[in-house]
Amino acid sequence: MKSFIIKKLKKPLELDEPLGKIEGFKYVPKLKQETKLKEIIIVNEELIDKLIMKSFDKKYKAILELYLKAMGEEDEGDSESVFMRALDEVARLRSIIIRKYQKVLSNKTTEKLLKKLKILENELRVKIIDYKLLIEQKDLEKEKAQSR
Repeated sequence: MKSFIIKKLKKPLELDEPLGKIEGFKYVPKLKQETKLKEIIIVNEELIDKLIMKSFDKKYKAILELYLKAMGEEDEGDSESVFMRALDEVARLRSIIIRKYQKVLSNKTTEKLLKKLKILENELRVKIIDYKLLIEQKDLEKEKAQSR
């Protein structure tokens, strides 16, 4: 496994190309202390993939937590809205990957991320349909009980 080290140079480094023309992933670090560092342009594909995967995993886990929350609340009436919110988050994350990250990610990584989202989206859609059918079945049972 490769590791990367960022070192502060004592003298300025000369670049062959102007800074605006360098193609790569612009990463804005969230530093707690004040520094002159505003953004880092990463050109190594492996490092780009790992950074984006880390960000994706955080967002994916948040969506899974919504999904599991809705699974735990199946008896309560709010789970459909939680499923729908999770489905919206999946769509939002997919659009971010396609619009923002597809240019800098490798094709293999992009396909892997989109496949994970598609599986989760299909599972959410099935749960929403099941939930709606369960509600309809309960309503029919109530109507039958009232008509007797």
